[in-house]
Amino acid sequence: MATAFFHIFILLILFPFAALALVPANQTFKFVNQGEFGDRIIEYDASYRVIRNDVYTFFTFPFRLCFYNTTPDNYIFAIRAGVPGDESLMRWVWDANRNNPAHENSTLTFGRDGNFVLAEADGRVVWQTNTANKGVTGIKLLPNGNLVLHDKNGKFIWQSFDYPTDTLLVGQLLRIKGRNKLVSRVSEMDGSDGKYSLVFDKKGLTMYINNSGKLLQYGGWPGDDFGNIVSFEAIPENDNATAFELVLSAYEETTPTPPPPGRRRLLQVRPISSGGQRNLNKLNYNATYSFLRLSHDGNLRAYTYYDQVSYLKWDETFAFFSSYFIRECALPSKCGSFGLCNKGMCVACPSPKGLLGWSESCAPPRLPPCKGGAAKVDYYKIIGVENFLNPYLDDGKGPMKVEECRERCSRDCKCLGFIYKEDTSKCLLAPLLATLIKDENATSVGYIKYS
Repeated sequence: MATAFFHIFILLILFPFAALALVPANQTFKFVNQGEFGDRIIEYDASYRVIRNDVYTFFTFPFRLCFYNTTPDNYIFAIRAGVPGDESLMRWVWDANRNNPAHENSTLTFGRDGNFVLAEADGRVVWQTNTANKGVTGIKLLPNGNLVLHDKNGKFIWQSFDYPTDTLLVGQLLRIKGRNKLVSRVSEMDGSDGKYSLVFDKKGLTMYINNSGKLLQYGGWPGDDFGNIVSFEAIPENDNATAFELVLSAYEETTPTPPPPGRRRLLQVRPISSGGQRNLNKLNYNATYSFLRLSHDGNLRAYTYYDQVSYLKWDETFAFFSSYFIRECALPSKCGSFGLCNKGMCVACPSPKGLLGWSESCAPPRLPPCKGGAAKVDYYKIIGVENFLNPYLDDGKGPMKVEECRERCSRDCKCLGFIYKEDTSKCLLAPLLATLIKDENATSVGYIKYS
């Protein structure tokens, strides 16, 4: 008897996956990326193919699995939100392989071993869930837009909610111990990782722009204690759910998932924060189908799907840089690569000859090569401006004289100009100019480096 038990023990060691359940053969599939495209208007002006077969439709209102491309023969496996009959722009809320597009005749395969694989026609793996032989028995697209692989007991072995790209759906999390950031697209046409990020760590929930490898803060909730988890939620304001609040909720990771959001009654129109919540906006309709996105221009926006209207069913319901939250001129990309912004409008293109009319061609001065020392440069002044970094760097260093501030910028090859506060004698070196913010205080002076 002891020998028999020993042999069973050895078999379990040598073949640890033998006892695991497999995906039923009639629920496996292989979808080949080929055929006709959909004929409805969709976000990024993309071409798309709906993913469905005899086993799965992969549609749970209003979400659907698709392939899409914005440039020919570069396909992204994605989740779409919205349905063609809406007569409204359908949106992409999750990308699997945006930094590694697949091509025509690539295959999406869900095999008996439970692995979900996107591969080229020649078999090269483009993307996978890495769930082979981990007990997966099924795949589902849930009503909240979460694509899951589950075991025989319904436990999630893998879920798309753990791998956000630039978007959070309602109930989706960022975790300090896990995926802790959103990263923007490069542009509407280019879906690969862009230069803007929303990062969740012990410093808070912070928005950064990547400037040649150095992260510069330009927004977010720095210094706030969000615990270990932050979740995007749409919370009913009352028992009848006639109004909803879009919030970022903070939790400590004491359980595998945070508790479900409760209802609350607001005591003011739009509180900025309430306990463990950061309130974004209040809506007078059902906001269950909403998402929060870090857009390719660096703005953080929420969109809400409301199917009770006949068109424009996706509505922008929050923007971090907006007339009601944070001044629009503080968005670095507001006026392109360079420009002066006043009250949400791009009003001028600063130049050595003065303030010229702004256009998208407005750009910072071209500077001569600068290696290991100061190049021969000069500066021109702009009275009453700030850089987007001013609020986050406490206006820079100091006190010091303007001549010292100028000398520091001249010695620093990465400095493109500086903001000098004449009232406090503070000096802010600017490694990126971008949009300059009109400041009513004439003692805040910009000095732009030029040759």
